Amino acid sequence: MTSLHQPAREPALYRFLGIVLPPVAAYRYGAAAHSCAAPIAIAWAAALVSIAYALLTGLAGISGYGGFPLAIGLFLWVFATVWTFLVVRNVQADPSLTDPRTHEQRVRQREDAHDPLDELDSGERRR
Repeated sequence: MTSLHQPAREPALYRFLGIVLPPVAAYRYGAAAHSCAAPIAIAWAAALVSIAYALLTGLAGISGYGGFPLAIGLFLWVFATVWTFLVVRNVQADPSLTDPRTHEQRVRQREDAHDPLDELDSGERRR
């Protein structure tokens, strides 16, 4: 597990990255947020493509709905930014992610857990 950066120590950089590059902010500021960086990057990339499409085709457009791609792009950008801030805040607030001993206790698998695939191997059904 990588170390967590403290957004409170670098508030300007944290806000800048969260607004301008949301996937980078999610990746940088949370060890558990690394798994959220890819979906955030997809939403952010869709925002970039939508905004670029709106600007390249002109806002008037052929059909008269030229502002729609721009609105969708801005919405997706705000969505990715808010998602990033929420992920980083929740990662920083969860003590089980910062303390490996607590994390180990929460993730430990039970020995008495039933595996449903065992029924398929033996050909028997549980009653």
